Amino acid sequence: MGWLRAASFDDLKEGGVIGVDVAGTAVALYLLDGVVYATHNICTHQFAFLSEGYVEDGCIECPLHQGQFDIRTGEAQCAPVTGRLATYQVKREGDDIFVDLEAPAVEVEAPKAPLAQDHRSFVIIGGGQAGCRAAQHLRGEGFAGRIVMIAEEGHRPYERPPLSKEVLLGKAGAADCAVLKPAEFDALDIDLRTGTRASAIDRKAKSVTLSTGEILPYDRLLIATGARARTLPDGSGDGVLYLRTLEDAQAIGTALSRARSLALIGGGFIGLEIASVAREKGLVVTVIEREPALMSRILPPALGQAFQKLAESKGVAFRLDTKIEAIRRNGAGTTLAFADGGELAVDLVVAGIGAIANAELAEQAGLSVKSGGIVIDTACRTSDADIFAAGDCALYPEAVGGTRLRLESWANAEAQGRAAALAMLGKPAEKPPLPWFWTEQFGLNIQMAGIPQAGDRVAVQGGIGQPESVYLTERDGAIASAIIFGDAETFRIARRRLETGADVAEGLRGLRWLDQQEEESSMGYERALESLPEQAAPHAKQFVWPAEGLNRVPDWVYTDDHIYGLEVEKIFKGRTWNYVGLEAEIPNPGDFTRSFVGPVPVVVSRDEEGGINVFENRCSHRAAEFCRELRGNVQEFVCPYHQWSYDLKGNLAGVPFRRGVDGKGGMPADFDPADHHPRKLAVTTRGGVIFASYAEDMEPFDTYLGPEMTREFDATFDGRKLVVLGYYRNTLPGNWKLYHENLKDPYHATLLHTFLVTFGLLVAGNKSQMLCDASGRHGAMCSAKSDGKNVSADAKKEMRAYKEGMQLEEPRFMDFVPEFDSPWSVTMSTIWPNLIVQREMNTLGVRHIVPEGPNQFTMIWTMFGFEGDDEEMTRHRLRQGNLMGPAGFLGLEDNEAMKFVQDGMKHVPGGEHLVALDPGTATGTADTLISESAIRAMYKHWRDVIGV
Repeated sequence: MGWLRAASFDDLKEGGVIGVDVAGTAVALYLLDGVVYATHNICTHQFAFLSEGYVEDGCIECPLHQGQFDIRTGEAQCAPVTGRLATYQVKREGDDIFVDLEAPAVEVEAPKAPLAQDHRSFVIIGGGQAGCRAAQHLRGEGFAGRIVMIAEEGHRPYERPPLSKEVLLGKAGAADCAVLKPAEFDALDIDLRTGTRASAIDRKAKSVTLSTGEILPYDRLLIATGARARTLPDGSGDGVLYLRTLEDAQAIGTALSRARSLALIGGGFIGLEIASVAREKGLVVTVIEREPALMSRILPPALGQAFQKLAESKGVAFRLDTKIEAIRRNGAGTTLAFADGGELAVDLVVAGIGAIANAELAEQAGLSVKSGGIVIDTACRTSDADIFAAGDCALYPEAVGGTRLRLESWANAEAQGRAAALAMLGKPAEKPPLPWFWTEQFGLNIQMAGIPQAGDRVAVQGGIGQPESVYLTERDGAIASAIIFGDAETFRIARRRLETGADVAEGLRGLRWLDQQEEESSMGYERALESLPEQAAPHAKQFVWPAEGLNRVPDWVYTDDHIYGLEVEKIFKGRTWNYVGLEAEIPNPGDFTRSFVGPVPVVVSRDEEGGINVFENRCSHRAAEFCRELRGNVQEFVCPYHQWSYDLKGNLAGVPFRRGVDGKGGMPADFDPADHHPRKLAVTTRGGVIFASYAEDMEPFDTYLGPEMTREFDATFDGRKLVVLGYYRNTLPGNWKLYHENLKDPYHATLLHTFLVTFGLLVAGNKSQMLCDASGRHGAMCSAKSDGKNVSADAKKEMRAYKEGMQLEEPRFMDFVPEFDSPWSVTMSTIWPNLIVQREMNTLGVRHIVPEGPNQFTMIWTMFGFEGDDEEMTRHRLRQGNLMGPAGFLGLEDNEAMKFVQDGMKHVPGGEHLVALDPGTATGTADTLISESAIRAMYKHWRDVIGV
């Protein structure tokens, strides 16, 4: 092949790297001290272009997992890379750079000479990564004796990280996971015994008994038995799959390809990685976690929240603080029954509830085993000087926060494999590397340096769970770890600073602590409510949720201006689908209606192609609301102030005197109208209802609602074309969340509303349910109408609103015409954050919540029917609508009650609400009307979003 032109010398910058293609080979070119070097451009560990990495101290650092290679020799310098990088000879002729792909730049260094003839026998129990690396380093350091490896599985050593990623996706097989290539493994001359188990260790005789009956003598012994998947209690996990081995991964991958829904028991790293793959395959995914927060035993709550928010942003639903009572096979699927009475039916169940160290062999041999792992020192030596341990079965040699723990990570297996090899040869120990871990979830490579613990304080830069967010944890006045969501450069810097003891926080702008203590941190940042502007932090009010938890809601949730500001930014402008209108309001091209997302005015329009657009109602020039009419039909929108015009898609279409007059004035020459349109929102529709979001990558609407709420939504919006019947509008002197609470509070409905209880619409004893989605943000109050005559005497005594003998002069008001595929005659659905769907018998409406500060909101009611309704049905809907509208029996009572609540908080401030009904249902769906579990669920979600 010979010399091939690769690039121009002028393309190179001193100390930099570029990637080029040379005859189909990816090549990286470097310029160091005026000399050009060339290597292969793809990392030997996982696919990543080195030209996107970092050049430092003569090494190229991979951007994916920060492995380093010597640019001149191609030698791997640190974990996770171990394979040598190909180098190529380079020459320069004028401005042209040539490489020879067949001629290495340097000759590969010969292996170290054996330490003379060696009759020793080293036995390695375990055929995984730690054991394999130990064998490789033994040979690399010149050991010429016998190495016997005992492997229970029927494979050569393979890496486990791909099992929960590429293998599940069908993109990798056994060969792709191998720790070493076949030729590399063969060159180590290992006596590999696959499918064989070590059954006993005789320390006095220095021998190992195998499951075959053979007894192997050893001079040095390495225990690298790894760990096994923790399983559910006997008899409770029929049909549940677990992930630990290559065969497990292949079985789960096959099952995922056939399933439509998946329940993951356990919200740890393995569970979330499987969830990521399942969502990529299009499955509906629910994660069930028995603890109140993800990974709460190993991570601070804020970090668990970050991982949860990332998963939720990609459509994963969570049921936290949830205990599983039973798992039942149901034909081809599985039903999970929960302690709160709820159930979940899915096609597939996978459990990822941790791992148990395979330390029994060591314990039986009398070695020191504590905290579920084999005790070792920094040289991986156990309590027996001739026995060593490494990998998942061994404890980390140093206590972390006063606790001994195991590090179940790829990097730890690599490091301990090498440390054990050196110690087995009697060589001095090297300084152990900084613990490091990575996980790949939902398109992000998340990396962690150091060891966080559940009790650490957490500081964050960026949005919680967002790409490129940075988290630092602090323990005992020092930074203990750094966790970076998808920003390789920042992680590289943070990792290096942790290793050297430098200030990790330097250069992280906007870093804020996520607790509410008043003292200063070691990093000089005020501990205040997250998201407070930096300049306000020293004087920030401290918001602390009551210690009693969700049973108490403090007044400041409803009355504080700063909290309201956070709600606008994090909820209405956050990762939510906001109701903005009905398609029936804009049926034709040019039709528009004014609407709101939170307090922000927006325009909803249908363009010439029939598409629906939502954009802020704010002129890009001087901020005037350019759309002044409530609704209508136009060809363009013209700002009344300076006549700037916008088309139906929200694009800036016209600027008067843009080029000035007589060559004077006007906009700058580089002014581009395309750069000056109002903020456009993402749009989705379902059943004729229009929703908008400030988040450009929002999950599908059905995923946002969850399966139960989607079914309820679709029962009302069932495919029939909507017809608008009219509008109401009323302003309420209360906090906007009180309306959500009101409709998640069936308790009040049985006590306040004479109309509901007397006429059997919603009364204790009816078939009823307070439904919640898994997140707790959405809900539906559901009841099947009775005749009101079967109310018990005891219930009547409790319900003062019940009026015996009360009748309507017009009985048709109470007629219910069955028309929906639903067991309920009355449903009130709350779609977070700004929509109420009203289906009370046959009156239909959507109520749009528009907050106007913490103490007031406006409710816009749109009443509708269906195309095909006859005149009598339309009149019937309107009759019931007037009875139940804002001036009807129900609306007047609710409006007044909410005003009384807000008045109480304003006039007697500093208190707390008691929300404790139905303690048996902590949060979420309840099958009794005497419950406040849905309110608690809503505030659980609210606290996660706001960060208190």
